[in-house]
Amino acid sequence: MGLRGRFLLLVVGIYLVVGALAVLGFFQVAGKIVRSLGASYATQYAQQQKGHILAKIDRELVLAQKLVDSPLLQRWAQNESDPALRKLALEELDSFRRLFADKSVFFVIDKSKNYYFSDGKRPLELRYTIKPGDPTTAWYAATIEQVDDFALHVDHSEQLGLTNVWINAIVKQDGKKVGLGGSGLDLTEFLKEVVHSPEPGVQTILVNGQGFVQGHSDQQLMEANARIKEESKRLKIDNLVDDPGVVQAHLQNLIEGRTQVETFELVVDKRPMLAAATYMKEIDWIAVVLVDPAQVVRSRQFLPILGLLAISFLATILLVSMMIDRLILSRLARLTGQTREIAAGRYDVLLTVDREDEIGHLTESFNHMTATIRDYTHNLERKVEERTEELTRSKAQLEAINTKLMSSIHYARLIQSALLAKPAELARLLPQHVVYWRPRDVVGGDFYAIYEDPDGGLLLAVADCTGHGVPGAFMTMATKALLDSAVAQGSSDDPAALLGDLNRTLRALLLQDGSNGVDLALLRIAPDRRKMVFAAGKMSLWVQYGTGFQLVRGDKMSLGYDDSDQSFRFTNHTLDASPGIRYFLMTDGVLDQAGGPKGYGLGVRRLQEALAGWKGEPIDRLEALLDNFVREWQGALAQRDDITVVAFQL
Repeated sequence: MGLRGRFLLLVVGIYLVVGALAVLGFFQVAGKIVRSLGASYATQYAQQQKGHILAKIDRELVLAQKLVDSPLLQRWAQNESDPALRKLALEELDSFRRLFADKSVFFVIDKSKNYYFSDGKRPLELRYTIKPGDPTTAWYAATIEQVDDFALHVDHSEQLGLTNVWINAIVKQDGKKVGLGGSGLDLTEFLKEVVHSPEPGVQTILVNGQGFVQGHSDQQLMEANARIKEESKRLKIDNLVDDPGVVQAHLQNLIEGRTQVETFELVVDKRPMLAAATYMKEIDWIAVVLVDPAQVVRSRQFLPILGLLAISFLATILLVSMMIDRLILSRLARLTGQTREIAAGRYDVLLTVDREDEIGHLTESFNHMTATIRDYTHNLERKVEERTEELTRSKAQLEAINTKLMSSIHYARLIQSALLAKPAELARLLPQHVVYWRPRDVVGGDFYAIYEDPDGGLLLAVADCTGHGVPGAFMTMATKALLDSAVAQGSSDDPAALLGDLNRTLRALLLQDGSNGVDLALLRIAPDRRKMVFAAGKMSLWVQYGTGFQLVRGDKMSLGYDDSDQSFRFTNHTLDASPGIRYFLMTDGVLDQAGGPKGYGLGVRRLQEALAGWKGEPIDRLEALLDNFVREWQGALAQRDDITVVAFQL
């Protein structure tokens, strides 16, 4: 792909990325604007609803208050049995009925608890008598007890078969409550006229001062709520929203007069809504208007602005691209075409310098480079031949050096192998044994040895010296020599003492380099083969009982290092030896070998599981089994360290 194509892809990519970020930012800003407009809309709608509701109810309240202030009705409440007074009172009530919007009126006399009612369809007469303890008429006792002047209440009358918004006004005479009068508004018509909104995404909920729902757009919900006679069990606005605590705080602010309108955010049915609430103190109701801003102010209304921005940005990108193509890319294309001729071998071509700018300077430099290449080309073949001959001689010298070096290393392996315990000697002293010795390189830093005491006792040693390859091999030679000397001069009955002597002699030998040392394990087998004494620095003895294992851990102290304590006393561990039990001494190379699906070290658990699975195999097969197991675990990964495992059974 040429520079023009890449530039075009880059421009398109920048346009898409910047455009996506711009669209994201646009919608975030648009969302804030939508929420702000939605909140203003909700506030105005809530104030409009307040005026509409009060205009609807105020007239009914005034009429209800005029009704209960009638001296005639007050006298009748005190003397219900007077026929003349009854006739006049019923006529008075019927005159008020015709003035109420619902053409209905009711009157309750407290002495008799008689309930008079008419809705124009039936004559004004006694409908029923309120009985104490009847849950369907419990509203009357609650109203007489709790209301001082008037109250609005949504309720279903079982006796009348009506669900209304009831306007209950107290009848008083000389300050004493003697009855109740008022009217009702049909709930269905009231909700249709006041609560239902023709605007999409707008909903009005009416609640009283305690938060109980008095009006909702769901007709069935309101019908069911009106049939619940116990006020405390009726539906509250808290039951309709996902975060009720927010609602209560704002409603309390309205009731206490701190604000005239409260705006806040709510989650209703898991949808974010904007809410505005106003308090109608005259009737102790609160109008809560819920607005879905996504429906009231739709984001698609901003799409023309977004389209204009996109077109402007695209036009800017195109103009900039055309200018860059004219000033840079087209000239570079001509320069590229001319350079192809030079690449084909025409070094006599000179490029035209058309302008004194960066590309013009580049052209001049290219002409100079072409002249230099033309000069070098004439002598190139001769220089190549000379260089080839020189490289051939160097290769031959390197091959000779490598052959000598590898020969020396292989000879060093023979020398190192000579230091190890001879197979025949091991077979004589430990008939049932196996050795798995696998240096990381041709030579390594691990070795093993066995010593026989005059009394028939055995001393088995396994060591892991610092380093790999040739440095490690030199450490094995030095350590083996010092171990031979320590065993010859000391007593093999005390492996811990031998370790202490070897620690001091190694430190004296390695005085100039404290970064070298050795991890060493010594196992003394008694002449009668019934006892063993084990001591080690940074190594362990594995004892296998069938499928179970016991790890006898050595001391956490290596030998010969700069930080090795010269006065440290190693610990002897005495064990009872039994026929058939397998014993393992090993360096950490086998446990640390990386492999498996995730490249982890082999580890103690996996090796123990493998050895437990081979408990029925002859011990002389363990070398092949171990080698296959380790190589399968290792896979394509490199060997990390020298590996030595010595196993035997008595």
